[in-house]
Amino acid sequence: MSVRTTRVTKRAGHFEAYQTSKVKAVIAHATKGLNVNPLVLESKFDETIFDGMPTQLINENLTHHARTLCSADEPEWTFVAGRIKTFGMWADTAAYEMPFNTYLSQQIFKGRYTHPAVSQSYDASDWETLGKIIDQSRDTDHSYGSVLTASKKYLLKGECIQQMHMVNAMIIASVEDDYTTRMQLVADIYEALSNRKISLATPWLSNLRSNGNISSCFILQIDDDLDSIYDNLKNAARISKNGGGVGIDISRIRAAGASINGRKGASGGVVGWIKLFNDTAVAVDQGGKRAGAITINLPSWHNDIAAFLELQNETGDLRKRAFDIFPQMSASDEFMRRCDDQAVWHTFDPHEVNEVMGFRLTDVYCEEFTRRYLLCEEAYHAGKLEIVTEYPNARDLLKKAMHMHFENGLPYLPFIDTINERNPNKHDGSIACVNLCVESYSNMKADVYGHTCNLASVVVGRMKSAEDIVKYSRLTTRILDNGISLTKAPIAISKAHNDRYRTIGVGIQGLHDYLALNFTTYNNTRAITELAELIEYGCVMESIELARTRGRYEAFKGSEWDNGNQIAYFKKHSVAGLDWDAVQVLLNKYGIRNSQLTSPAPNTSTSIFMDAAAGVQPVYAPFFMEDNTTGVFPVVAMHLRDNPICYSRTYPKLDQIILVEAVAALQYFVDTGISAEYILDRNNPENNAKKLYDIIMHAWKMKTKAVYYIRSIKPGETWNGKAEEACAGCAG
Repeated sequence: MSVRTTRVTKRAGHFEAYQTSKVKAVIAHATKGLNVNPLVLESKFDETIFDGMPTQLINENLTHHARTLCSADEPEWTFVAGRIKTFGMWADTAAYEMPFNTYLSQQIFKGRYTHPAVSQSYDASDWETLGKIIDQSRDTDHSYGSVLTASKKYLLKGECIQQMHMVNAMIIASVEDDYTTRMQLVADIYEALSNRKISLATPWLSNLRSNGNISSCFILQIDDDLDSIYDNLKNAARISKNGGGVGIDISRIRAAGASINGRKGASGGVVGWIKLFNDTAVAVDQGGKRAGAITINLPSWHNDIAAFLELQNETGDLRKRAFDIFPQMSASDEFMRRCDDQAVWHTFDPHEVNEVMGFRLTDVYCEEFTRRYLLCEEAYHAGKLEIVTEYPNARDLLKKAMHMHFENGLPYLPFIDTINERNPNKHDGSIACVNLCVESYSNMKADVYGHTCNLASVVVGRMKSAEDIVKYSRLTTRILDNGISLTKAPIAISKAHNDRYRTIGVGIQGLHDYLALNFTTYNNTRAITELAELIEYGCVMESIELARTRGRYEAFKGSEWDNGNQIAYFKKHSVAGLDWDAVQVLLNKYGIRNSQLTSPAPNTSTSIFMDAAAGVQPVYAPFFMEDNTTGVFPVVAMHLRDNPICYSRTYPKLDQIILVEAVAALQYFVDTGISAEYILDRNNPENNAKKLYDIIMHAWKMKTKAVYYIRSIKPGETWNGKAEEACAGCAG
């Protein structure tokens, strides 16, 4: 390497003689063990030297050249770039150059670690013991995209990745009363996080050390009165301010043309209220880290549903549009059957139904909903109900939703009867809609209980055995239950929900990675069900153990866990040979700590940090360039070299009916929901409206619980793998 200068500027500000050997040593360290040629990077870097060049700039240039060398043929350059960026982070923070005791003291003194558990649950001797566990070398296991994501989204000033993991582990374990248990749990959690076996959701990574909200998902139900509407507008703002994604059910709000205080036709319907929430999502971002994200549900029987499905249409009256919310249309079995049969469909005003019929169409599901719905139809034909719209073919309404799917991927479609049929707490209420990422929901009650859930995922592509899967599922369950005690609920009805249901969501990060690791594909529904069963089993066993030591959840009595139906369902669908009868014996004795346990989320940003596939979908491609608010960086699929056949069946290429069946295979042992999105490459003429309709109907008939995004590659375009940024607003 030729040298044209003699000096570089060190971080402390002084000059030092430039030494080619030091740059070569950095490159050698960064490329060690990877399938790349270090001489190529050396030759690229030589052109960048100038006299007095800051060492930070040398690091940035090396990182840049390593990143640009990354390609589908030489993907490991992304790990070279990640290592070089990490070396720069080490130098900038000096976090590893001091004892962990000193490091913690400085971070606390500077107001960066504000969670009291760091100092109140551990003394200086504990700090010293735990500091010895930290393995600095694990920082070098991360790709460039992973390090970039950590530095821009998760790390606090002065912090490196291993310090983040250790301090998070300390805070999580602080809930444990027994000292020996607490210290061992810190070590166990640190090892799981550091080796990226468990992935915490974005709110945990961003907020835990600063003593903020770590719950991911919230759902509010609004009653049909002014106080409820404005109270929940404030609730949504508070949740967004604290970094949470928000779901809102407005099924109770009266339709356009309904009476107000006896004045017929006075109501303007739901659109005006939706616009308030839309503007709140824009005005109150998530702690300054990303835009606010709100999904709003209206059921398919509500008389404003047609206007609702026009909310994001770019033509027509823009005063009736809301482009910044994420609409969802909950669909009953009765609606889906009529779509399938092309039968007539009626929509009603909930206020008029309540006044005339003496009952609600809200809060009832399955057979009871159908019974009441048929009574409403009879009343309409008898002239008793006036605010009604008749659709000669129910499929016409679904087609309106499908048109918007092709335009922008929305609305979400929760199959609300299936959701309530499998609700473990149907004895204590009902579920009206889904959350921002459609995987998390539970009982809610207007102005009383606001659904709240903590999320984390098992990184299944790093699970080497069934025992591993159960072990890390158990540990994730304990982490999340501890999180309920640690989080600062942003609103009172969130705390009330946590106290009553203790809902958690253990997810699956990188299903495609797991299939590649095990040399199988999405067609292998038995293997997929087995994975979900092992995770559910681990979660249930740990939650029973937590109930033994801490007590069962408040609403346990009379639940599906209590009456035996939940375990009987698992036993019926078991493929892993697990002893569910023995689980029932323990459940009968101790109860269970958490009412809902599993919820595979999209994991769009945390998967980048984990260097894993996102959620349950196939990877977009074996290699692609991600372009989001964090930056532009290469993404490389896990286990690519080991099993290229699996990766030939990537997201746009896989028949989405196969993906529906894979989601259904998971759903047997996912006690909440799954963030299942589907993609149609419309460059293929077979991927038309009929194909989309078939996907939706198959998803309903296979008893999946919701359809998330419908991704669409328009004719003449190619798919770049870019995920929806709002996904991070909920689960990360």
